[in-house]
Amino acid sequence: MSVAVRRRDVVEPLGVAVAGLLVAAGLVSLRVSGHASFATDPLGALALVGAAVVAAAAGVRLSAAGARRAATWSRWLTLAVLIYPVTALWAVGSHAVGLPGAALAIAVWSSAWIPSLVFGQLTASAAIREVGRRRSWPHAVVLVSMGLAVVTNLVLVVPAAPFTGVPTIAPESWHTRLAPLGLAVTLLSGLALLLLPVRLWRAALTSEGAARSRFAVAAAGTSAAPLTIVFCLLLAAARSPGGVDPSLGSVAFLVALAASGALSAACAVLASRGAVAPSHLLIVVRGTGMTAAALLVIGLGTMAAAPGVGFGATATAVLIAAATVVVLGGAWFGTGALARSLLTVADPLAAVPTRLERLTPRENEVLALLAEGASNAGIAQQLVVSTRTVDAHLRSIFAKLDLGGPGDLTNRRVRAARIWLEAQE
Repeated sequence: MSVAVRRRDVVEPLGVAVAGLLVAAGLVSLRVSGHASFATDPLGALALVGAAVVAAAAGVRLSAAGARRAATWSRWLTLAVLIYPVTALWAVGSHAVGLPGAALAIAVWSSAWIPSLVFGQLTASAAIREVGRRRSWPHAVVLVSMGLAVVTNLVLVVPAAPFTGVPTIAPESWHTRLAPLGLAVTLLSGLALLLLPVRLWRAALTSEGAARSRFAVAAAGTSAAPLTIVFCLLLAAARSPGGVDPSLGSVAFLVALAASGALSAACAVLASRGAVAPSHLLIVVRGTGMTAAALLVIGLGTMAAAPGVGFGATATAVLIAAATVVVLGGAWFGTGALARSLLTVADPLAAVPTRLERLTPRENEVLALLAEGASNAGIAQQLVVSTRTVDAHLRSIFAKLDLGGPGDLTNRRVRAARIWLEAQE
C-alpha cells in the first residue's frame, strides 16, 4: 500500500508536468513563428504548469490524509489550471490560421481563468470543512455565482489584444442589452469570492484549540482568489491611467493566477494534517497579509503616479515611500501578532509523558481534550474530524494504555483522563 502511494506521489504530478510542458512547447512554437503576445509568453505558461504540478501533488497528499473532498477539488484545480494554457493554444492557433471557430476559441480562453480561482478556494475550504456535512451552502453559492460569471463572460466578452477585431460569438446588440446583467453578475461573483475567506477567518478567531491554526491556514488559502482579482483590477488601473505596457501586466496576471492556485493547494495540505506548526502558520498568515499590503501600496502608487493627478516627481516618491513603510511595516507586525494569537495556548504535545510515548501525536491531542472533559462530539469539533474518527482514536488509546476490554466505557474514559492528568503533574 505504501509503495503504491509513493508511486502515485510521483506518477500523477509527473504526468501533469509532461502534459503541461507539451502545451507550453506548443505556445512557444507559436510565439517563435510570429505570434508573440502574453498568451504565448513562456513565463506565464511555465508558471501555470508549475501550479498544476503543485495541485496534482497536493491531491495525492490530501487523499493520503483522508481529505477526500479536498483531494477531489484539488484534482479539479489541476485540470482547470492546465486547461487554461490549452485554451490559449487553441485560441492563438485558430486565430493564426483563420479557422471559423476562432471566435469561440478566444471566448473560451477569455473565460477559462475563472474556474481555477473557484477550485482553489474549494480545495482549501474542503480541507477544513466539518466532517459529516455532505453539503455546504457556501460552496454551492461560490460554484453557482462563478458558473454564472463564466457563462456571462463567455457570451459578452469583446476580444482585446492580441485578438482585437475578432467578432464576438454573440450579436452586438446583446452587449448593449445585457450590459447591466453582466455588471450585476460580476459584482455577485466578486462578493461570492469573499464568502469563504470571511467565514474561515471568523472561525479561526472564534474557535479554540488546534482548530484555530487549521482554520487560519484554510482561510489564507481561500484568500488567494480575491487577492488575485484585486491584483487584476490594479493591473487595469496600471494600464490606464498608469501607462504600463498591457502585455507586461497580463503576464504578471498569469503568474499571479498560477501562484493563487499553488498557494490554495499548499494551504489545503497543511490544514489537513492536524495541528499546524507555529513556523508554518506564521509563514502563511504573514505571507497573506503582506501580499494584501503590497497590493494596497501598488494601488496607491499607481494612482499617485498617474498622469493628471498633479503630484510632482518628488511628492510622488515621498508619498509612495511613506505608504510603503507604514502599510508594509504595519502588516509585518500585525500579521505576526495575529499568528501568535491563533496558536493554541497550551500545547498538549509540548512535553509528552513517558507513559504516553506509545500514543501518536493525534492520540495525545484526543486524550488531552478528553482529560479536559470534552465529549466525543466536542473533541471532533475542536480537531475538525468526525466522531467516528474520535471513536477510533479512543479505542487505540485504551488499548495502548492497557485499560482492558470494552466492558465499562465510562470507567475507561475516567482512567485514561486520570493517567493523562497524573502524567502532567
